Formats: sequence, structure tokens, C-alpha cells
Amino acid sequence: MGAVRNNLFKTKSLLLIILAGVLSGILYLVLGLINEPAGTVIQWDTEIGKYIELSKPSKITVNGTFEYNGVNNCIVFQKVLATKFDVYVNGELTASFGDGSGNLWPRALVVRVPPVLLYPDRPNRITVVLHGLVGVGLYGKPYLATYEYAIQRVGLIDLFRDKITLVGIGATALIIYLLVIAYQSANRTERMVYRYLIAASAFMIASLVQFTYRESSGSPELYLLFEEFAVTGPVFVLTFLFFAILIISAGNVWLNKKFEYILKTIPVILISVAIFSTSVKYVHTVSIISETYSLVFMFVILYFVFKHKLIEFYFPVVFLYFTGIQTFYVLATNQTNELTIHYGRFVFLVFVGTATIRKFKELSISHEKLKKENLIDHLTGVYNRKVIDLIPKGGTFVLLDLDGFKAINDKYGHVYGDNVLKKFAEIVKSHIRSQDYFIRLGGDEFCLIFKSVKETDVLKIVNRLYNDCRNVLGIGFSYGYTQFEDFDKAYEEADKKMYERKIYKQSQNSKKSGS
Repeated sequence: MGAVRNNLFKTKSLLLIILAGVLSGILYLVLGLINEPAGTVIQWDTEIGKYIELSKPSKITVNGTFEYNGVNNCIVFQKVLATKFDVYVNGELTASFGDGSGNLWPRALVVRVPPVLLYPDRPNRITVVLHGLVGVGLYGKPYLATYEYAIQRVGLIDLFRDKITLVGIGATALIIYLLVIAYQSANRTERMVYRYLIAASAFMIASLVQFTYRESSGSPELYLLFEEFAVTGPVFVLTFLFFAILIISAGNVWLNKKFEYILKTIPVILISVAIFSTSVKYVHTVSIISETYSLVFMFVILYFVFKHKLIEFYFPVVFLYFTGIQTFYVLATNQTNELTIHYGRFVFLVFVGTATIRKFKELSISHEKLKKENLIDHLTGVYNRKVIDLIPKGGTFVLLDLDGFKAINDKYGHVYGDNVLKKFAEIVKSHIRSQDYFIRLGGDEFCLIFKSVKETDVLKIVNRLYNDCRNVLGIGFSYGYTQFEDFDKAYEEADKKMYERKIYKQSQNSKKSGS
């Protein structure tokens, strides 16, 4: 019987190791495929794809040419490592992203070039300017595509790069919440494990901020702080997870106090050097040390997990190690491939955290689902009116009303009208950030409450939304906006402005039809 159990254990262990290896390989291939060019590739005058370290805030200019076929007028940049990115086509500034403290690389960027600027009969010149604080880089092979295809491809890249990070931050915050609950009823040993897991989760969130897209970080100093946490945070995460696994695997057996002190001191020294250094070059040095140290530490964790036969950790620790090796190789050889280490860290942390608090998981998920169901509009998937009372004051309130929606319903039926509402919701959601609120008030009446952008920029976003709706749906919308302090007052003021705008549009349409 013991031999049978031993064989089953070995078989299960081998399968988990193979699964981790296969999934990490598939992830690597998928990330490579979605970044492959799907149109005419821009020909650059100089080689691109390499990370350029900066010793001070600087900008790098790259020139190139491309052919325009009369159809593909959108340029897809798969990955732009910069705090500000300017694109000039045939001498005209066509697009600008970031403000000098932005974090642009987590999203692919699309530049829609007006056809009037393009030459169909001769090569078109393109100049891109990359501004950076720590480093810059233009990765992949930027190419031309139609607007619809570009948005589709960019959405896929964003899903695997930016959106998955936001999911990771949210899931990690949830783990902290569950750990705090579990801590209340835990014994002394379990509490020690939970403390390490909470600390690891907190540093995971801090390190993942630099993996999210931002047009602005607020200031260059704040950007550098995010960068420093991204560089050193993983060392803290692995250190605390290592201590947690040691307790789980060895019970009350513990490390030599001096060795424990050294392990806890190393990440503190690294982050101190990065934060308090007066030169960016120290951030680069700390980055190299942190990457090497993390790779070694992952091997140590791998050794302990297999030594103590902690089979529930086989998959995440092997997955972590494979993604770590891939990332280390890409950085060491200056390749253009996507980094996968943050997937490995996230998977590992989730597995370790959930393994220790599984008994609290079902109750928490059930509660979150119930809460979400009560706040989400089932047709469009956006917030319903119930969320309004939960939104803090401040920001800009925009009231939206689709033009001619009743006529569409009457002519094509409610099923067609429902599909229009769903597509409209998808367009709006693609233009707003996670801090903003998009709410269906009823029928074809929606509102946006912007928390992430200034009032002066709201009109630009609304105009982009309007143009996309006209292009995709064939209809526009009327709107009114005002400051958001009280919903009823904001609604009344925005509705008044929207009505005035409708009257103005009707008068303009009458003039056009009259002429």
C-alpha cells in the first residue's frame, strides 16, 4: 500500500511539474504571437528593440519610413518603454502619450493617422521621440493596420499585459483581506505565517504598480518611487514567502537567527540604496543585483518545497522558476520578448495564500459575487444606479443620451436595440480607466463619473467617444457635464446642458437640410 501511495505521489508530482512547464511555455508563445506584426512593418533608420539606460532625464529620437496602401492608416506600437511618447508623421505631430512621468509600456499604443497626412504614392516619414527618466525602448515591430483590427489586436495585448496586472493587484488585495480575517482565529504558528503572507502581498502590490499603464504618475519623483519598488519589491516578496513556506514545511524548526537577520536585511539595503541614491545609475545597479538575487532565491524555495514534499506548491513554484529563467534570459541578452516573471510571482503568491486560508475562500467569493450582482446592469455589464450612493464626491459628471435610439428600437426591434446598448457600453469602457464610473441610469441614458482625469481633459475623452460611436455604431449621443458633488444636482445641471446641446444640434441639422 505504501509503495502504491509513493508511486501515485511521484506520478502526481511529475504531472504538476510538466503542467507548470507546458503552461509557462504556452504563455511565452502566446505573448510572442500577439505581438507579431499583422501589417506593413515600419522600416527604421536605426536598430530598435534594445533597452537604453539613462543616467538622467533624456529623450531619444528614432526615424523611419513606411508605405501607405490607402486603407491601413493606424500604427500599432506593441511596446513603448517611455514616460512620454511623441509621434510625427510627415513632419506633423500626430499623437502624444504621457506627460513625462507616465508609464506607457504596459499597453500597446495605437496612432490613428489622418489620411490627409499620408502619401499613397511615395514613402511616408515617421519620427518618434521617447522621453525617459530611467530608460527607454521601442520594442517589437510597429506596423500599420485598419482601425478595427488595430483596436482588436491592442485589446488582446492589453489583456495579457495591463489588465492581467490590475487583476493581480485586486486579487492580491483580496488575499490580504482574507489573511486578516484568518489571522483573528489563528494560533501562534499560523499567525506568523499570515504575517509573512500579508507582508509579501503588500510588497507584491507595491511592485505591480509599475506594471500598470499611466498617462501620468503625478511627478517624476513619484514615477521613480514606483520604479524602485518594482525593482526591489520582488526580493521582499520572495523573502517573506520563503519564511512562510519554511514554517509550513518544518513546523517549529526555524533558521539560525543570524541567517534569518541577513535574509531580512538584504532587501532593506537594496531598497534603501535605490530610494536614497542621488543618481539613476544606482537604480540600474540595484535592478541587476535584485534580478540575480531573486533567481537564486527562487531556486532555494524550489529546493525546500521538493525537500519537504509540499505537493500543493509544486505547480506554482515550478511555474515561478520557469518564468524567472525566461525573464532573466530576456533581460541579460537584451531581447525584445515579453517578460513573464510577474505572472509567476502572482501565481505563486495566490497559491501560497489560498493554501493557508482555503476555508475562508468560498464565503468571501460568495459575498463578493452577491455584492457585484446587485451593482451591475445585466444587459450592458456596467454599473447600475445602486452604485451611485457608494461613489465618493468629487470628479466630473457626464450625462449621456444616445441620439435617435427610440427610432432604432421602433424600426429594428428591442433585440437589435439591446445589442446597440451593449456595443455602446464596450466602446465607452475602452476609453475610461478603472478609477472612473460608467453607469446605466435606464433605457439609453448613461452617465460617466470621472475620477482619474481633470475636467479640462473630459471634453477630449467625450469627443473621442462620440467619434468612435459614429464610426462603429453609426449614431452619436448628446451630453452635458458638470462637477460631481451631489448626484441630483449634478444630474439636473448636466441634463439642462444636454438639452441645450440637443436644441443646438437640431438647429444645425435644420440649417444643413435647408441649404
